[in-house]
Amino acid sequence: MNKLFSAPHSVYYSWLVWIPALAVALFFVSHNRERLSAPFGPSHDGFNAALYMIGGRAIVEEGPLASQLGASSRTMSGDRVVYAHHPRLVYLEEAAALIALGSPEAAARLPAVLSSMVVLVLVVLLLIACGLPPGSAGLGLLIAFATPMFVTFGAVPEPDALGLAPIAGLALLWQRSRLGFEPPSWAFGLVAAIATLTSWEASLFAASLGIILILIDRRRAGVAVLVGIAISAILIALWIWWAYHGNVGEFFQRALHRVGGGDTGRVTLRQMTRRQMGYFSDLFPVGKWLVVPVAALGLLDQRTRPLAAASLGTVIGYALLFRNGAYDHDYWLYCILLPLALGAAVAVDTVSRLLATHSWLRWTRPLLGAALVVVLGIKMWEPSNEQSQERYATAIGAQARSLPWPAAQRYAYHSFGGTGPTDLLPWVQFYSRRLPLGVDGSQSVPRGEIVLHFVDGRLVTVPGQQ
Repeated sequence: MNKLFSAPHSVYYSWLVWIPALAVALFFVSHNRERLSAPFGPSHDGFNAALYMIGGRAIVEEGPLASQLGASSRTMSGDRVVYAHHPRLVYLEEAAALIALGSPEAAARLPAVLSSMVVLVLVVLLLIACGLPPGSAGLGLLIAFATPMFVTFGAVPEPDALGLAPIAGLALLWQRSRLGFEPPSWAFGLVAAIATLTSWEASLFAASLGIILILIDRRRAGVAVLVGIAISAILIALWIWWAYHGNVGEFFQRALHRVGGGDTGRVTLRQMTRRQMGYFSDLFPVGKWLVVPVAALGLLDQRTRPLAAASLGTVIGYALLFRNGAYDHDYWLYCILLPLALGAAVAVDTVSRLLATHSWLRWTRPLLGAALVVVLGIKMWEPSNEQSQERYATAIGAQARSLPWPAAQRYAYHSFGGTGPTDLLPWVQFYSRRLPLGVDGSQSVPRGEIVLHFVDGRLVTVPGQQ
């Protein structure tokens, strides 16, 4: 292993890589602070924050058993709404945050914010453990995390975004094992169990790692990972069965839609790729066509090759498997931040080494590094399309939060498109405590009740005329 990894840097010198991480963390929590406690509205942030806070609030108000650990929530009329499409840990985190903070909007984002801080720490430790020079590691971290993808979605309580922390934790444990500092098997098993309870994507990475560890003759660690996954998977399966009272057809129907099967909503691989390129153009300053190639550069260096292969393979495989999900969600490839940091650090280190071979070019290295930092900083201040949508959603959410609802009204009628019950408006459900129900118009709503409309970008209520 001494041939693969350079000699450890001094403690003082290694601290240089923490400076970019601290800068990213400060920007993350200080830039547009209002978003961390903004009302829930029609954006990816508002959707997920409201959706999982509904479950967290149900745990606090109704109790863990009555709410089926957040999967089931009761409306004002006593109707039960069930949503159990993702592992359950996010609901428990939302409930704990609500108890701690009281404000549901701030509490909804707290688990994601804390998880993102943990991710930054773990990625720094991982880059150092890979033997990458602190300058290259710091720039690699900036290229990946000084981006709208991290700043925007790092505060969104979405399971796959929350899953980046246990993914980075498992990667760090694996890297420590590669260096000869064998972590205890229970650590592998515990982090794998947390990964599985957090997100499907994190569980996929954990499963890949468990198989790899067994194949490279680290059986105890590999078995511990697979056992942790198995225990968590059984708990999740029992929870889903409990939430749907044994009728899990709706769960599998949604999974089939995400995969791209079924009769409706099919998306081709080409359509998904083109849509993701559009998302990348908005969320990564390095450019839409460079994100995956730069992340793949980690495969070219022995120090990062296994980590880059497992993490990038998981991200790409997850997108290909659930291409409908990748088509609909611009944060679906959020976990590419990890292999992107590895690949970017390798790229910077390679360029630095090439410049160092020519004495007349060595002086350009700090200048190029400073220029890259300036470009990333300028790009960070430019609002992304998603950030613009969040500002609009905040205004709509504030209106939804203040709406008075007739006490006897059972449903939150709306004319936003489609008819019948929908789970696409959790922000309406959260504030109204009623099941959203699409209607053709006010003529479909009884007198004495109201229906929601969008008029000139504002949320308004129209009295029923039936």
